[in-house]
Amino acid sequence: MQPIIKKENILFDVHAENKADIIEQMVDVFSKEGYLKDKKQFHEDVLARENVFSTHIGFGIGIPHGKSSGVKDAGLCVAKLDHPVLWDEEESVDFIIMIAVSNEGKGELHLQLLSKLSRLMMHEDFRDKLKNGTKESVYQTLVENLEV
Repeated sequence: MQPIIKKENILFDVHAENKADIIEQMVDVFSKEGYLKDKKQFHEDVLARENVFSTHIGFGIGIPHGKSSGVKDAGLCVAKLDHPVLWDEEESVDFIIMIAVSNEGKGELHLQLLSKLSRLMMHEDFRDKLKNGTKESVYQTLVENLEV
């Protein structure tokens, strides 16, 4: 079983052309790091969720997520972009946290992670630690605040 948060899943200065591009890059990280059993299924589930309602939460932050049969181990992937990309019709993001959770087993883990993360993002000091920190400090901030 993988840890939910690990340093290899924290990406800095990522270049992405658009939302679809960064989502694909982050799905690739989950796949490469062994979190997925079906990359295509997880990717489709994240995009389907995004089509229901944008995961832009304000403050230049997006939290795409998928509860998917393609996920083997729950995890987070973080990307700080080298420039903002349009996330929905009007809003851009430059910081993304993707959540991957299996739809088998652990029940409401994705809701626990999503609600905890959403509550924390309301605090400017937490957002600043993530958006302006080093890779190490972002990792430490997430580990200290998000373990469920």
